[in-house]
Amino acid sequence: MPHTSISRFGLILAAALVLLAGLVTLAVYQTRPQPLPAGDELDKPVMAAQIEFLAQAMRKSAARIAAHPQTLACFSTGSPETCQAQAANLHALNQDATVLFVTDGQRQLLPGFLPGDTRRLITSAGQGGAGAAATFSLAISNPVTNADGQRLGFVIVEQSLPQLQTLFDTLPLPDAAAYAELQQSQGDGTVSVLMRRGNQAIKQRNPPNWIALAGTPWTIAVWRNDPRAIENIAPYALGWLVVSLVIAVLVMAITMTVRNRVSDNLRTLVKLTNDLRQQRLRSDYAVNLAEFATPLETMMKLGKVMLGRQKEATSQARLDHLSQVNNRRSFDEKQKELFASLKDGWSHSLLILDIDNFKQVNDTFGHEAGDQLIIKFGNALKGALRNSDFIARLGGDEFCVLFPFTPLERAQELAERLRANMPESVELIPGVTQKLSWSGGLSEYSRDDKQENEALARADAALLEAKRSGRNATRIRAAA
Repeated sequence: MPHTSISRFGLILAAALVLLAGLVTLAVYQTRPQPLPAGDELDKPVMAAQIEFLAQAMRKSAARIAAHPQTLACFSTGSPETCQAQAANLHALNQDATVLFVTDGQRQLLPGFLPGDTRRLITSAGQGGAGAAATFSLAISNPVTNADGQRLGFVIVEQSLPQLQTLFDTLPLPDAAAYAELQQSQGDGTVSVLMRRGNQAIKQRNPPNWIALAGTPWTIAVWRNDPRAIENIAPYALGWLVVSLVIAVLVMAITMTVRNRVSDNLRTLVKLTNDLRQQRLRSDYAVNLAEFATPLETMMKLGKVMLGRQKEATSQARLDHLSQVNNRRSFDEKQKELFASLKDGWSHSLLILDIDNFKQVNDTFGHEAGDQLIIKFGNALKGALRNSDFIARLGGDEFCVLFPFTPLERAQELAERLRANMPESVELIPGVTQKLSWSGGLSEYSRDDKQENEALARADAALLEAKRSGRNATRIRAAA
């Protein structure tokens, strides 16, 4: 199975969070408030409503005039008196408006209506029901029919709009960079611009939004400086990049911190393992992650148990199983240690002890009594000697006491004190008591010795002398 590092996990997490941030940014971009089209924002502004209201009033007025009996009489008879009388009446009713009667066929003004500048309206009369007299003026035409439905001509009502510029100036543009025109359709299909406002350069960039003025030949065209798609998405993309950078920095910083802490804690566990191999434990092993605290505590408990067992096993391996004093292996190690320190000027002595009449006890009372004698003798030695003295059983009923940093004269005093402090007798088994005595050979390690066992050999020879001389005595054999 391939290994995955904490750093790789950090990169995967950072990539996932950056992708998530991108999806969130896209969702915010998609759900952002959409600006209303310019035509909706300017849908029927005050200017348009006022102009359409005026156009509707003029259309109703033209319809009433066309249906008036005197108007029909004028068109039917063509009588100058009748037409002039109707023209005078209409002028008296509304002096701000100009009313014209135009015949259907020849498109001639009927008598009583001024031909002047208004004669140009005859050309467009009847085309769509509306025409334009001049800039800032509005003209409305309405057909005149008789009782048989025959069209006789047209009634044209024209009224000047001096406030049109003021109304156009009140037109609310969507933003400061917008551009607007008031356009008029001509009879030949062309369009002329009556008024304009705003930044005309915008007209070349975007298509316009149209606001039609019902009942008039006019249309309001509005161009907006709509930002291009890249301009719309740029702030969101920049925000995503900034958030992604922050996410990457934070995730990598956290990842590096976690990796370093995990490494430190693993090194602590390795240190604990090495200490256990060396059969030791420190008082404290510091970890800074809670996930490692419990395993470390468990390992510490197991380590203490294991060290305890190891020490117990080691101690048992170094002790004589019967007398519970040091065994021959421990004696050899200690003797080697003391012999090596002679070069530093130290003096060490040793005493070999042999239990008197041990064989007789075994033969008379059995091995159980003999074992008890060895046990009791070992306990007596431990109770009568110094803590610094080293006691070992070399084999059978033979024991040895090492006196570290003790010259031969002082060792002789200690041997005499040992004999004086030993119990006179010990109980071996119920009903069997044995007098306790021993023979000893005392010697001193010498810097002239070639091997550490030379002092032991001298002490053994002194022990043999003590046995030959009647036992229960200590003999000394110094180095030559």
